[in-house]
Amino acid sequence: MKASIILPAYNEEKHIGGVIEKIPDKYEIIVVDDGSTDRTMEVAKKYGCTCVRLNRNMGKGFACRTGVKIASNKNIVFIDSDGQLDAGEIPKMLSALRKCDLAVGTRNMNGIPVQRRVSNNFAKLLMSRAAGRKMGDVLCGFRAIRRSDFSSLGLVKKRYEIEVEMIIKAVKNGLQIREVPISVRYGIGSSMPVKDSLSVTSYILNQALHK
Repeated sequence: MKASIILPAYNEEKHIGGVIEKIPDKYEIIVVDDGSTDRTMEVAKKYGCTCVRLNRNMGKGFACRTGVKIASNKNIVFIDSDGQLDAGEIPKMLSALRKCDLAVGTRNMNGIPVQRRVSNNFAKLLMSRAAGRKMGDVLCGFRAIRRSDFSSLGLVKKRYEIEVEMIIKAVKNGLQIREVPISVRYGIGSSMPVKDSLSVTSYILNQALHK
């Protein structure tokens, strides 16, 4: 199953190489450097990936949409560049996509640090109301979707809100969503900045209140 793997990246020189190494060679790999100030782009280029560098930090949502614009395959997989997710599970995500329109990775919440578990559970409750269906892990960046479906959603959020915006609009557009259990490693990589976390919560709350 052909696919384009999109890695939005911001200051991930220490981890992005390990992520790329786990991606099977048969896939197109697109790294979108979101205005990093470290050697993220240089590391990615060593692996022969298609690399795009944004002149300044525009946000994860903007970076993901930039990657989709240059992807050459109809199947798209998004995965974070911080090493917490296992790129070796990309085939599992694509296999799920054969039976749905949007495959969303779901992490085991038992291993999540307490403070993150609370915020994730809160987001899950609000998102279940906003989306009109029970949801599991709504903030995971491991997703698989067809390019045509992604484009039809008309996503506009520039930063981390894209995760929840994608689900809400997929539900509204009648796309079939399948949640896929995936593995995760904590204690490495980056975490969502507090400012972005508050923005995501505000967006979900607004969507839930206007449901």
